[in-house]
Amino acid sequence: MSIEQEVLALEEKRCAALAANDIAVLEGMVHDDLIYTHSSAVVDTRESYLGALKSGATRYHSLKRSEEKVRVCGDTALVTGRATIDVTVKGEHKLIDARYLLVWTKTAKGWKFIAWQSTKPPA
Repeated sequence: MSIEQEVLALEEKRCAALAANDIAVLEGMVHDDLIYTHSSAVVDTRESYLGALKSGATRYHSLKRSEEKVRVCGDTALVTGRATIDVTVKGEHKLIDARYLLVWTKTAKGWKFIAWQSTKPPA
């Protein structure tokens, strides 16, 4: 399996875990230094991101990805694409269309999800 295929398989696993609210799986995938920048410009760390999922403040229903491209630079994989995110945040249901940059880094414990940056495309 190529690195690109491995990273895309991890993305499938990450999105399935989000939709299932499987915090244990997500905890194993997320790097200690995670920086997660939402399309709203809110920035989460590993602790605040996982904390919002654990508390139910954020509940992902589905995350559909398209137009994905993986670029590997040494021990870093950059994934770009488009996502349709069905999520409830603090009781408000949202359907978000976003372009994103996601970063995975290779560690001694395997690939870890370390960064997310998304933005809403113009209307």
